[in-house]
Amino acid sequence: MDITQARKIALDYIEKNIVPPEGDQYLIVDSAVKEVDIGWFFPFQTNRFIETNDIEYSVVGNWPILVTRNGIVHGPTRPEYYDRSTAEAPDINL
Repeated sequence: MDITQARKIALDYIEKNIVPPEGDQYLIVDSAVKEVDIGWFFPFQTNRFIETNDIEYSVVGNWPILVTRNGIVHGPTRPEYYDRSTAEAPDINL
């Protein structure tokens, strides 16, 4: 799996499982994607915030979606919960 495939999985997860503010949609913030040894963290934000950078349209507290290299979604997940010592994704989705 590469980052392009993982990004599509993350976006599909977001579209199917996380309701955006009325009249808006969530987009992945490509400039903030973080690669780790088991996969990628895909942060997301509202389209209006990305286009305007107006904090009024920002959604806070939304943790990134973790997609592993074998295509498993663990998200939303706080990157701090990722255990680098065992290179495993957390078992919980907060």
